[in-house]
Amino acid sequence: MFSTHHDLLCIALKQFFVDQAPSMAPLVANYYLTYRCNARCHFCDIWALEPKQEASFETICHNLRDLKRLGVKYIDFTGGEPLLRQDVAAIYTEAKQQGFITSMTTNTILYPRRAKEMQGLVDFLNFSLDGADAETHDQSRGVKIFDTLVESVKLALELGEYPVLNHTVTAQNYQRIAEVAEFAQSLQARVWLNPAFTAYNNYNSKKNPTPEMAAAIEAAAKQYSNVGYNRAALAFIEAGGNDTQTPRCKAVDAVIAISPHDELLLPCYHFAQKGIPINGGLYELYKRSEEVEYYRQTQGKLSVCEGCTVWCYLIPSFFKGFDKYWWLNQVTYAGEFLARKRFLQRA
Repeated sequence: MFSTHHDLLCIALKQFFVDQAPSMAPLVANYYLTYRCNARCHFCDIWALEPKQEASFETICHNLRDLKRLGVKYIDFTGGEPLLRQDVAAIYTEAKQQGFITSMTTNTILYPRRAKEMQGLVDFLNFSLDGADAETHDQSRGVKIFDTLVESVKLALELGEYPVLNHTVTAQNYQRIAEVAEFAQSLQARVWLNPAFTAYNNYNSKKNPTPEMAAAIEAAAKQYSNVGYNRAALAFIEAGGNDTQTPRCKAVDAVIAISPHDELLLPCYHFAQKGIPINGGLYELYKRSEEVEYYRQTQGKLSVCEGCTVWCYLIPSFFKGFDKYWWLNQVTYAGEFLARKRFLQRA
């Protein structure tokens, strides 16, 4: 698994140094396979969205071909809970056959049941972890799944996969990162620390990334060799997030976001102002639509973009444009590649 981090870094470097900036391809597709979810996390309400008809397998395959034509290298199939799609293994198989780097983040409820059919199809396999004990994790997730998480890590390792435990650091738990790191060590797993993100009218004391959180993340990474984090993200927190006057977000240039019911989401999923039906025309839509061009010109400048720290769009954005965030992003991925290699050798 660690080699894909190296691949992603090489892709980004090639795009910056070889491709001309005005025609640089989007790096990532955030492909929402479903909004359905079998957990009830207190910090997320995606499961409460009214379900619509999800795109067919054939529609997704067509969009994958268009994403390939557009130059996308990396696809994060997300949700909701992606394993709720019955055809999820077929979707990943198609993506791998087309040469994409793939990722999945799962709550692990269904992973033990579907692990074997997913074996070898996911380059970045991420398991969500909210606490180092059952009480903390299950309370956050709204369902009792801690034991399933532990089972999933062991099963994944047996199958030759190398899952990473994704831990969101909040104002409530940043003083307990050490517990998470030590728990992960007991499972022979790495932890990736994601600062909680927020933006616009969602600012509150529970979700705001703070300097104290950033300091705790840095300290944990120095103390524990199985802990990773993005250096550019912490620098961006220190700067106060996206500034609409001098925006750093390149959500439209760096990321293509697709909804479960076959819409192009603009400028991003989290603060979508527009969902344009794709209807088999993703390539032409992204390349030539006036609506897409409007959001490309205003990316990072809308009122909803002020102070934004939504990492699934900002991290890819940091690959676009040469500044300290670009540099810190490169250092992060190069360092993580080496750290995972050393960790897996020890494991």
